[in-house]
Order: sequence, then C-alpha cells, then structure tokens
Amino acid sequence: MRVDEVRANVARVFSLFAITVLSVSFLTAPVYAQDEDVADDQQDSTDEERATDEVVVTGSRLKRDTYSSISPLQVITGQVSREIGLIDPGTILQESTAASGVQIDLTFQGFVLDNGPGATTIDLRGLGASRTLVLINGRRVAPGGVEGAPVSPDINLIPGALVQQYEVLLDGASSVYGSDALAGVVNVILRKDFDGFEVEAFSSIPAQDFSAGMQNRISAAWGYNGDRGFVGIGAEVRDWEPVTLNDREWTNQCDKHFEVDENGQTRELGIDLNFDWNMRPSPCKTGTLVGRFFDFGPFGSVYYTPGSSNTGIPNFSDSGLYSVPISTGADGYNTVNWNDYSLNGEVVNDVALIIPDLQTYSALAFGEYTFSGEANITPYFEAVYARRDAVLHSGAAPFFPDVVGTNPYNPCNPDGINGVDCGLAHDNLILNDATYRAAFQDYYFGNFGCFGLPEAACLPESFGLQYGALGPLTAEPIVAVRDDRTIADTSVDQVRLVAGVRGDIPFLNFGSVEDWSFDFYLMQSESTGESSRAGIREDRLYYSLDTSRFSVPGDPSSEVICGNNDGCVPINMFAPSLYNPLLGNFATQAEKDYVWDSRDFDTEITQTLGQFYMNGELFSLPGGEALFGMGIEYRDDEIKSIPDDIARDGLFFGFFADQGAVGDKWTKEYFGELELPLLAGVTAFRELTVNVSSRHTEDEFYGKAWTYSGKLAWRPIDSLLLRGTVGTSFRAPNLRENFLLGTTGFNNGLFDPCIIPDAARNELTGGYDPALDDREPEVLANCLANGVDPTTFDNNGNSFVSAEVSSGGALDVDEEESESFSAGFTWEQPFFTSFDMVFGATYYDIDIKNEIITPSSQFIVNDCYTDLQGDSPFCSRIRRGGDGFIDFIDSGFINRDAIKARGVDVNMRVDYPTQIFGRAVDLQADFAFNRSLQLETVFLDDDGIASRDEFVGEFGYPEWKGRMSFRADYEDWRVTWSTRYISSVEQDAEGIDEFGNIVDGLANTCGGPDLGDVNCRDVGYAENYFVNDMSLYYYGDVWTLGGGIRNVFNEAPPTVDSNEVFAFNNVPFGAGYDFLGRQVFLNAVWRWD
Repeated sequence: MRVDEVRANVARVFSLFAITVLSVSFLTAPVYAQDEDVADDQQDSTDEERATDEVVVTGSRLKRDTYSSISPLQVITGQVSREIGLIDPGTILQESTAASGVQIDLTFQGFVLDNGPGATTIDLRGLGASRTLVLINGRRVAPGGVEGAPVSPDINLIPGALVQQYEVLLDGASSVYGSDALAGVVNVILRKDFDGFEVEAFSSIPAQDFSAGMQNRISAAWGYNGDRGFVGIGAEVRDWEPVTLNDREWTNQCDKHFEVDENGQTRELGIDLNFDWNMRPSPCKTGTLVGRFFDFGPFGSVYYTPGSSNTGIPNFSDSGLYSVPISTGADGYNTVNWNDYSLNGEVVNDVALIIPDLQTYSALAFGEYTFSGEANITPYFEAVYARRDAVLHSGAAPFFPDVVGTNPYNPCNPDGINGVDCGLAHDNLILNDATYRAAFQDYYFGNFGCFGLPEAACLPESFGLQYGALGPLTAEPIVAVRDDRTIADTSVDQVRLVAGVRGDIPFLNFGSVEDWSFDFYLMQSESTGESSRAGIREDRLYYSLDTSRFSVPGDPSSEVICGNNDGCVPINMFAPSLYNPLLGNFATQAEKDYVWDSRDFDTEITQTLGQFYMNGELFSLPGGEALFGMGIEYRDDEIKSIPDDIARDGLFFGFFADQGAVGDKWTKEYFGELELPLLAGVTAFRELTVNVSSRHTEDEFYGKAWTYSGKLAWRPIDSLLLRGTVGTSFRAPNLRENFLLGTTGFNNGLFDPCIIPDAARNELTGGYDPALDDREPEVLANCLANGVDPTTFDNNGNSFVSAEVSSGGALDVDEEESESFSAGFTWEQPFFTSFDMVFGATYYDIDIKNEIITPSSQFIVNDCYTDLQGDSPFCSRIRRGGDGFIDFIDSGFINRDAIKARGVDVNMRVDYPTQIFGRAVDLQADFAFNRSLQLETVFLDDDGIASRDEFVGEFGYPEWKGRMSFRADYEDWRVTWSTRYISSVEQDAEGIDEFGNIVDGLANTCGGPDLGDVNCRDVGYAENYFVNDMSLYYYGDVWTLGGGIRNVFNEAPPTVDSNEVFAFNNVPFGAGYDFLGRQVFLNAVWRWD
C-alpha cells in the first residue's frame, strides 16, 4: 500500500476523536464535581471483575452469567484473550470450542469464497457461517466483503482492541434476534468503560528462524463519565506481515507423498515413477506440470530441455513412448524427470502466502446523556468505522491455450520458425533410435511375449506405429507466468451508525404493571469493497495466437504479425522465458502488456434497520415479577456488486465470469418475550422460571414465518440449576441466494473421471488397459450407470474438459427452518468454603430442514461419480452432448433437505484462594469442552432416496475440542497457562484407501510383496493435538505490562497426504491447527485519568 493511502486511512480513523470531543461540553459542567467518586467506583468494579472473571450477557434481553443463563452460553473476554496472545477477533472466535467445521480464515487464498478474498467468518456447530448471526452490542452486523454477493460479516472488521467480550449464544435464537440464528449468535460487546485516556500496544513476534508474520497493534481510547452520561472514543491500527509457505518449517517443502505401511511406519519417498518410468525417486508429488506442451499427435506431452532433444523437436524431449522410456541421462535416470517440471515445491513456496499482507483500521465513538425528569429520557449514539486492506497471493496458475498448427511459433508447424513435422520426428525416433528400439523390444517381449510375435520382430513398425507426415499440428503449451491471476488486492470499508433514545414509561405504572421502559433506535450500516486482480486476457491471447502469421507468406525469415492493423501483438507461446524458470514470463514487455489486464470489482452493501422495544413488569407471581417485552423491527438490505467487463464477461484465461449482484429487499418483524418466575425460595423449588418468546417475520419475497422459543429454569436446591430450551429458527434466503446475477461461464479445467486417464492407455495399441487403471471401482460403476462407458470413452489421455456452468440467485428458493432443543445443568459446590467450583453441561440438538446450498461444478461431478452408494442426486445436474463430453452443469442454488447437529458442551470453573510462602495467591482454573455427537447432511432426491454424509471425527469436525486455562494471581501479578485441545481425526471411513503398492498402482512409496516389500496407503488421519500458551502480566493503576509465548513447545500441525485431506504441503488447514508456530508477544497499556 502506498504511504499516502496509509496516512489517509490513519487520518480517517482518528478523525472520530476530533468529532466526538466536541460533544464533551454537553456533559462537563453538571458532572465535574463527581469525577473522583466515579473513577474510584469504576476502579473498584474493575478490580472485582478481574478477580472473579464474572460476566453478564443479554441473550434473552435479561442479564445472566455464563453458569446461570437458561440458554447455552459461552463468554470470551478480551482481557483473557490477550493473556494468551490472541488479538485477532477471527482467531479468538474460531479457536472457541463452539466453532466447528472448516473455518474460513486468512489462509484461504486462491479459492472462490462467498465473501470474496481476504475475509474471515465464524462457523458455529459446523453448520456454516451463514447460519451464525453476528451482533455488535446486541445489534445485527451487516455482511462485509467484495466480489459476487458477500453474505456474512467479516470478522476482520471487528475492532479487536475495543472489544470487552464475545458472548456466544449456542442455541437457535430467531425468536429473539430474527433470521440467521440457526446455529447460534455471536454478540460482540464493545468497551464503554473508558474513563480518561488509554493507550495500548501489542506485538507478536515469531520466535524461530522463520521470522515472517509479526503482528503489531496500537490502540488509543478516551472516555468521560458523569452522573448523567458519558462519551468515549477509541481507535485501533493493526498490521500483520505476510507469511509465505517458505516461512514455516512445516510448509517450506513440497507436497509430499505421506503413506503408512502395514507395520505402522510412515514413508515419504515416492518410488512409483522410478518403477514405471525410471525417474529419480522423490518424496514430492508430481503436482501440476508446466514447462511443456501437448502436441495432440504422436508424442503427447513433451518437455522443455534447452539445447537437447530426444524427439527431434528442437529443445523438447519426451519421457517415453508406448510405455517405454526414450533416453537416460548421465545419472542413469530418465532424461525427463516430471518433478523437475512441477509447480509443487520451492518455485511456488517462495510466493504463495499462508497469511496475506494485512492492515486493519478501526475507530469507535459512543455516548449518551440522560435528561432530568420522571421518564429519564436518554438519547444515545454509536459510530463504528473499520477498514481492511489485504494483498493475497495464491502461488501459481498455469494456462494452456491451444495454438493452431499454422502459428509461426508452433514447434509442430514444419513451415514455421524452427518447426518440424512432428509425425516424421516421431517416426524417425521409433525407426532409427537403436537405444529406444532395443528398450521397446525388451519391454514388450519380456512382459507380454510381444503378443505372439518373435523377439526379432518385436519392433514398433511391426505394430504399424508410424504416423508419416502430419503437417501443421495444434499444440497446447502448458506454462505459468509469475503473478498471473494469483494476486488479489482488496480493501473493505464498513461504517455503522446507531442513534436512539431510551427511557422509562411512567404512565404505565398502575396496579401490578410497573417499571416499563422503552428503547428505539435507527441503525445504518454501509460496507464498500474494492478488489483488483491482474492477469492474462483469454480473448486477446487467442486473437493473437489465431491470427499470427508471417508478414511475407511462406517466408519464415519475415516479421511475424497478427490482427488487422489493430494493435495486435504476436505472442510467442514457445519462447524460452515461458519455460525456464517454471514461473516464467513473456519474451517481451510488449507481449505481456497486450494480454495483461486488471479484473476489478466494486461491492456496496447497505443495511438500514429500525427497532422499537418496550418491557416491564406485568403482575406478581410467587417467584417474583412477571416480565414482558415486545417490539417491532424493520430492515432493508441492499447490494450493488458491480464488476468491470473483465470480471463480468470472464475474459481472464480459465477464470469464471462474475456478473455481481444487484437487488434489495425488506423484512418486517414483530416479537414478544414473557418470563414467568413461577416459584422461588421454597423446598424443591428454589427457582422455577419459564421464558417464552415468539417472533413473526415477513420477507418481501419468500413470505411469512413464525418462530418460537420456550425455556425452563428449575433450581431444586440452591446449588443446582437445571435448564432446558426448545424452539424453532429460520434463515431467509440471503442477498447472494436472491440476487446473485445469472453467471454463466466455462470451466476449462473440469476433470471428468469417466474419460480414460492417460495412465490407463496402452501406448502401444492406443487402447484401454484395465491393469493400468487406478480409478476406484465406484467411479467406473457410476460412469456406466449414467450412460458413459469409462473403458471406451477416450480423449487421448486428457481428462480435463471445458463445460458451460450456470449459477445464480433466485427468488423462489425457500427459507431454511430449524428445530432446536437443549438440556443442561449448572452445579455450584456447596460443601467447602475454601474454594468455589462451578460445573455445567449442556446437550444440544439442532435439526435444519431445506438447507440452501450452492454446489460447485467440480463438486457436482465428483459427488456424482465418486459416490460410494451410487445414488448421488447431483447426477441429474450434468448434461452430456452427443459425443459423450460434459457440455453443461447446473450449479444454481437448491434446498437440501436436512442437516443435523448434536453434541454436549461442558464447562467448569474453580477458584481457590490460598497462601504460598505466607502470601495470598488466588488460583483459578477454567475448562471448556465440546463433544460433537452428530453432524450429518441428508439429501433426498425426487425418488425419495437418501444420500447421507456424517462428518463427526473428520478433519475440522473433531469429536472433542477443549481449552483449559490456569491462572495464579498474586497482588497485581497474574500468571496464565492455557492448553487448547483437538481430538484425533480421520478422513471419511468410506474413503480410506486399501493397502497397496507401486505394482498395483494403489500406493507410491511401497514396492509390495512382489518386490520384497510391504504395502502402504495414504495417511488421512491426525492424532490428538495440544497447543500450550503462557503469559505473565502486571496490572497496575497506571500501567499494565505483559508478555508471553503462544505455542510454547512450537507444536507442529499434523502431517497428512493431500490426496485424502484438504492441505497445504501436507498440513491440513481450516481445521484449527496452528500454522504459525511459537510466537513471543508483548503487551503494554498506559492509562491516565
């Protein structure tokens, strides 16, 4: 980012200071004499809260703490998070025990995300971020992001330094908060306890040789409290240095084979390519191969070997023909080693980012003033500004245009520059290369008896393998250009303004009706996002390639031109600079400038909300006063996500067309809540309270819906609280599902598993060889069941096709509905006065119907053809043409029938004041665990056939997650130790490979019994995972000083095989494991009253 942009953003953030200070004059005069008392009272309150860690929430608009709340609740304070080195709101929430599923964080680069690049979301219970409602100070947070149609709040936009606590309500809560609260609610409570001036600095520094990834945050706040009101302002600036794959010891390598043998030993060295092609053994998978071209003729793929050739095509060699290696190098291995042409490893690790270059800026202003009078009328305001700037790099993106045979640069154009007739070159090799001919004879006679021919006749010409002169052939170069379509530069601004008034309603005080109050506010949120991505335009590239010609026809010495005097620049797709290094570049700047362009997007999301709420006492019951609240709410949501023509028309090579989203809709709601304290203070019923709530919602498009909630709290004895909830929730189709414009593009790299793979083609006969086919049996069966014979459907070994993909929003998508139930207890030990202990557990059950999903084209294909039961409903979305090739896929939004989540939350807190060496020390321990019992999706097709998928125990969905924290307080000092736990996980049981070897093609590192070895299979599991943090803090009246270590023992994330688990270089991501390693953090706070 440019210096002037940084200065502008900082100025924008701190401008709120100046604006808000003007309002101080309205508060100063009448409250000046009270300053000292208020300050003392607030300090005492702060000290008491620090000692007990007591917090309150407003989940049902009635204050409860963590252990006495009727609803399942988890509270995470900003102070406790800082004490274990956490300042990033996204990480704080995603590391909570309630977070489950694949969490979208900053490591997701190079993927098409609903909120666009650089966004972070929170997913509770593994039910998806769109089913988790996020609030700030009890009010809905609008989506934030860029590109397409963002649907969820961007957690990066929460001002972390200004957060008091995160309240996670783990229950369906639509009857209280409205749409989207199916999995639960995250309520971010911002600090309003400033009294005087406060400055905080926080730095996190990687404590290892790999030093990238430092985080720095500085914040400042000022507040003034009086007897009738307060005003406060705060601001924060955070910078996070980028981290590449090379910057961490567990990712600074290639994506390796990682297999386990029958003896339980892991192996990494791949020997399969040595066995099949005499290539050097290597731990690295071949990955995406570049630096080559495909000739659509006799050779297939040939690889760039400057200064030499074993094919007769200048500077290009082949690894083998007809399953026989062509030549060997001085080291005795194949002249062409596929790993030398792979983007897997150092060539990408140096540029691909784990953590993007990220800066955030936040500011907060708030205040209120209570007028004298019986009604206590109190106007208030709240203003929050946040900005995120992120630069992401996803590594490398190969491109592979078809170059017509007549192109002057085509190596298979005998009339071109240095071109040859590839048919004749092939024939010269197989007929005249004595070394190759001898190897051919040995291979086919030794392995197949030459199909009945005598050994002397076991030669290529005996099988009619000559091609003769073929003339110009189409060639497909497969190369990668540095920074092509891989860098996304994004910025998102969000402004949130709240203005309201609350007060008492004295005229409602009659009889038992009393203490009624009201709250009315208006809120306006506006998020604006911009993104830019540079890359190669496919239309210009093909225009150049298809029209390139000699200025003098038939004269290869003449100038190469293209187009029609319209500025076209001839592109040489076979220039050495595109092949060496593997992340190459065009031969001239003019070529790059001609095809290089920018894909830009502007996204604006506006949410306007008004709410009126009133509550008070209705009548008296034996347990206390019956409380009732009711309210109305109106919300208008609008999106304008506008792409430029590059994005709209999909002009980047192989990149989808994104036509953005335009639309708006309104939502009207009215709601009520009644709490009845039926009994209190009597035998067996120390408390018996019933809470019921209901909400009616009308959406502009999908119609009307009722939701309800019922809650029960029963305390048979003072120390035991039994609680239960039951209710319904819903999620209306969001802006993306309603208004994403019809997006039709071509997926040029769609993998069709029904095409005979190159490895299963007999290069001698050109036919299918089942012994070489490593496709799973269910794939073959599903292809056949859907009208394609996978043993005859051939595309010259190329399994990738181009297919039209259609997706977009719709106004006829139904709302999602859910039913939820929870039951739990809280027990406070009453037997000992020497220590306090509170223990609680809650069982939850959430059942969602009509789940809305947006399947990707590859997902649709994979689900259809890899489904182990052979009953995937997605097969009906695939259309094949008369030639058998996939030509259309429908990936529009659909309602999927059900998703169900069940589990148990367990919490315990112990406080033990004691003495050590005669000095008072307060020992505290907190335990929070989640046991996931079920997370299952069920899809019913038109015939009522169910397809089920259970996720519990898989990566991202562990059976157990937990955090244990231990603290010791001595005077103004605190020592903290925290341990986070993720239980062992394993890939879907039905997808676990059989043990195999390089002979049967089921493994890469084991030779198998035929070669005197054992069998192997890929590692798709991880053992129990523990990460420990520690800190030491001093809490003084003026200074708070602290420091500590994140990941004390530098615990590495688990290692897996990426064939089985979603991973970066064998490290699973989005599953809760620590990518960053040991970090030292320092924290300082200075206060001035």
